[in-house]
Amino acid sequence: METAATSAPSSEMALNARVIDFTSKVNGRAYRLYVSIPTRRPTPPEGHAVVYLIDGNLHFGIAVDTARIQACWPDVIDPVVVGIGYPTDSVSTALDLRMIDLTTPISEERLNKGFIAKMPRPSEGFGGMDNYFRVIEEEVKPRVEAMVAINRQEQVLMGHSLGGLTTLHALFRHTAMFQQFVAISPSIWYNDRAVLAHEAAFSDRVRAGEVKARALITVGALESTFRFVPGLPAGEQGFRDMTEECRMVPNTVELGARLAALASPGLHVETVVHEGDDHNMVPPAGIARGVRFAFRR
Repeated sequence: METAATSAPSSEMALNARVIDFTSKVNGRAYRLYVSIPTRRPTPPEGHAVVYLIDGNLHFGIAVDTARIQACWPDVIDPVVVGIGYPTDSVSTALDLRMIDLTTPISEERLNKGFIAKMPRPSEGFGGMDNYFRVIEEEVKPRVEAMVAINRQEQVLMGHSLGGLTTLHALFRHTAMFQQFVAISPSIWYNDRAVLAHEAAFSDRVRAGEVKARALITVGALESTFRFVPGLPAGEQGFRDMTEECRMVPNTVELGARLAALASPGLHVETVVHEGDDHNMVPPAGIARGVRFAFRR
């Protein structure tokens, strides 16, 4: 089933977009696309550049406003912004629904170890990322391209946290789907850093000249600093364990350094540590830097 939805203003999220609701034939899940099309400049002959934003419910407003403001400068491309989300206006519901799409399979044994054992389980479980990539390629992109001319050589994938993890998986395993990748505070820690199992094969492809991609990897400087907030579900010790186990800053910086060291003409990688930002504060800074990274000429 597919509908063109018109929604009442959300009480939690600022959305000003064309909205498309559809049920995926790939995995049977319901999705909502938020699509913002630039109007201040004529459509380029080759079509618009586009950013596909994971967690559209959460970050679409920030991304659109940032892109439009930066595009006031003549050296920044004004892209189509596509937020990939779910048909809900609830932040907590969106956070729950995303869990299956933005994770790879994980064993029950691993779920019962470390800080993740103390966290609430998502309603639909984990492990649907491969289908999520199919949804983007087979169902999201065609719907967007039916609305507006898109340049398939100017496609960016952007995501934060588990969305950043998904972006790294795309870089390593589905490189041809996009030309640029913006991974903000990627959850490299997930499932004992399983995403890094794909790094060696990707690096071999880079050295063989088979990769043409640009990647920005960012993290907040405070993400590896223990600062307990009362009321978190895992408790103080669980939060301390999470901080130590996740290694958000070291994981990000170390990966960025390894990829940059490949020094290939086909791969450009930048790593940014946002001073003074923690995991929840960093999305606006990461999105702003990502827009500039991807669309400034």
